[in-house]
Amino acid sequence: MNPQVTLHLIRVLEKTVSPDKNELLSAKNFLEQAAEENLPEFLKALSDILVSISNSPVARMAAGLQLKNHLTSKDETVNLQYQQRWHQFPEDTREYIKKNILAALGTENTRPSSAAQCVAYVAVTELPSKGWPVLIQTLVNKVVADNSSEINREAALEAIGYICQDIRYGVLEHQSNQILTAIIHGMRKQEPSNHVRLAATTALHNSLEFTKANFEKDLERNFIMEVVCEATQSQDTQVCVAALQCLVKILTLYYQYMEPYMAQALFPITLEAMKSENDQVALQGIEFWSNVCDEEIDLAIETQEANDAGRAPIRVSKHYARGALQYLTPVLVEKLTKQDECDDEDNWSPAKAASVCLMLLATCCEDEIVPYVFPFIKDNIESPNWRFRDAAVMTFGSILSGLGTNTLKPLIEQAMPTLIHLMYDE
Repeated sequence: MNPQVTLHLIRVLEKTVSPDKNELLSAKNFLEQAAEENLPEFLKALSDILVSISNSPVARMAAGLQLKNHLTSKDETVNLQYQQRWHQFPEDTREYIKKNILAALGTENTRPSSAAQCVAYVAVTELPSKGWPVLIQTLVNKVVADNSSEINREAALEAIGYICQDIRYGVLEHQSNQILTAIIHGMRKQEPSNHVRLAATTALHNSLEFTKANFEKDLERNFIMEVVCEATQSQDTQVCVAALQCLVKILTLYYQYMEPYMAQALFPITLEAMKSENDQVALQGIEFWSNVCDEEIDLAIETQEANDAGRAPIRVSKHYARGALQYLTPVLVEKLTKQDECDDEDNWSPAKAASVCLMLLATCCEDEIVPYVFPFIKDNIESPNWRFRDAAVMTFGSILSGLGTNTLKPLIEQAMPTLIHLMYDE
């Protein structure tokens, strides 16, 4: 594409964020026509604009977005068509675009990195067919090299995270150790940049399904758990929340390996998270214990089925929920008192999460939950403070489904007159 045409394309890309509707429509029409006339050359030109640091951030970001829109789609059928179309481009065209988007990594001043997304979408298309063999090692080197800049490390980790998020299971199996090395390197508390730590922690969350072999080895698992637990203590809220999300997912995927870490690390970390005044932190702490309950409810069913069949169960429950019950319930009922009168039904809040967690705890621990919650219900069901009154009723409602008939009957008889009275509460 000659310089004049490239310059015009840059101007058009810059108009894709114009507040003027006519300019927006004109830019959209131009870009659609350019793609229809010669898509391979159009994508090459976009990659040229993305890689050139002399272009404006707006033009580079818009070029990245256009590339992305022609490389991937949320519609699975369309996405497959795009991947097949990519493989039909001449090899020199594909290599040209790949060289540019990889070179653009770490040169942008905007977040998230457009280049990282483009690299990932091409990788998801090429890696399953053994294409782009140097990519993963190149990204790893950008993260671990001593002279690598912050923006280079962050962008490379973003690309790794996007790849792990979208790649088909099994494709990265032979490179999982390299990927994990880069991710853990970026997550370490010695990493001075919170942007890098966040990108690495997000990448770990996206890659956890691929790390089964690492979790099966004590030393490797210990190191991963140490780094994740350290990241939950970050003063940066985003890093802390991302690390807690990792713990939630690790618990679900690798429950059978969690016993060495539960009492000393996972329990205190998640309990403190539940108590946090920051909703995002508190939600992850509560989600952790909801997932513990989900796992242990499933394990109880598996054990019962195994017993009925006269065989030993493959996996057994460690009864973490039962052991933590007396510590979790006071925090959960306290969260229920923080509900907002104007709470949006679509807004997932700690109060709503606490109600679900109590229900799961009751299902998991059955009658054992009663002594830990009934004093709160009894003391607050007629409280003059509507929040405490509401919390008591919600607590009562949340635990009912998990209780046995013999426990449930006297509780219902005792509470029914008050509940009927509260039906008329304005």
